[in-house]
Parts: sequence; structure tokens; C-alpha cells
Amino acid sequence: MSEKQRIILIGAGQHCNVVMYNIAAEGKYEAACIAEVDKEKWGREVNGVPVVPFVNFSKDAMNKVEEAFHTNLFFISFGAMRWRKKVFEFLLQNGWEAVNIIHPDAVVSPTAKIGKGVLIECGCLITPSPVIGNNVVVNTGSQVNHDNIVEDHVYIASGVILSGGVTIGNNTLLDDGVIVTLGTKVGKDSLIGAGAVVTKDIPDGVVAYGNPCKVVRENTNI
Repeated sequence: MSEKQRIILIGAGQHCNVVMYNIAAEGKYEAACIAEVDKEKWGREVNGVPVVPFVNFSKDAMNKVEEAFHTNLFFISFGAMRWRKKVFEFLLQNGWEAVNIIHPDAVVSPTAKIGKGVLIECGCLITPSPVIGNNVVVNTGSQVNHDNIVEDHVYIASGVILSGGVTIGNNTLLDDGVIVTLGTKVGKDSLIGAGAVVTKDIPDGVVAYGNPCKVVRENTNI
């Protein structure tokens, strides 16, 4: 059995436990540390992994963590949409490398194109020929079906179904149980509320929910 690669997790909140569960199941990586900005969490452990300072997501903080733990491989382990995109892009631009974490009980088509820093959890189904961008989360039991385009930094919560030919724009959140019907497009920087059924295109930068899904206001939490 090959030696596990050590990776740095970014963020010690609730989502970190989910990420660590999937890491353990996959068996490919080992969490070396959890880099965290919240001073109250410094010095603690999550599942035996130390939480270390990551001051202001700075280059200096990156250098200190890399030198201490001898790796520049990372994975975003917090869920806050306001920061996921910014932190991910900052780390890439400054020389760290993002890894993918895919639970062994996910079904992923070999023709799927998957970017960097992607989490695909237990029970997910990725059918032929979708394109999944960087820093995407596909939560437990969700489906990304044929010929979908899921752009960078999208967060797909549990039990979401994306029918064929769907496009989900950059930095958008689909909450639990959302269904996006065949050929529909959801714009960037939007939030689709839990249980929504999207039957028509949704524009950029909005909050929308309901069955059928309707725009209710601008999304100011971006």
C-alpha cells in the first residue's frame, strides 16, 4: 500500500469534520494540520489533527505552515461561500496545489471532467460527460448528470439533482434537495433555497426558491 500524501486543511469548522470523514474513507491522503484564522481554535485538535495559526490568509502564514508540515497540498475545509472562492484562488496564486477528495462510494463516470479542489461525497452520482470546475463541493447523495457544466466554486448541498444539460454559474449555492430541470441555467453568485424546483433560467446574483423556483431578492451575501 502506497504512503498517504499529507495535506493541509483550511478551516476547522463543522464542514471540516465532513471533509475529514471523506479523507479517511478514500484513504489517499492524511491531514497534516488544519490552518485556521480563528485564534480561539489555535492549539486544539480535530480528530487528532492539530489546528494551527493561519493569520489573515497571508503569504507569510502559508510559508510558516508549509515549512512546519512539509507540504503545499491543500483542501478548503470550510463552507462559507463568502470566503471559499477568495481563499482558494489566493492559495493557488501563491504556489499551493489543491487536491480532490472523492468518497469510494461515489459513482463517477470516467468521462467526467473534474477540476482541482473538488469534494464528491458518499452516495453521489456523476454520470457521463459533465464538466465540474475548481473548488466545487458535491454533498451526500447528489447527482450531476450528463453534459452538465458546473463552474468554479459551486456548493451543491445534499440530495440535489441536476438533470442533463444544466449549467450552474460560478460561486453559486444550491441548498438541500434542489432540483434543476433539463437544460436549465442558474447564474453565478446566486443562492437557490432548499427544496426548490428550477424549471426556468435563474439570473446572476439573486436568491431564489420555491416550486417552481422564483427570484425573491438580490444576493447580498457574496
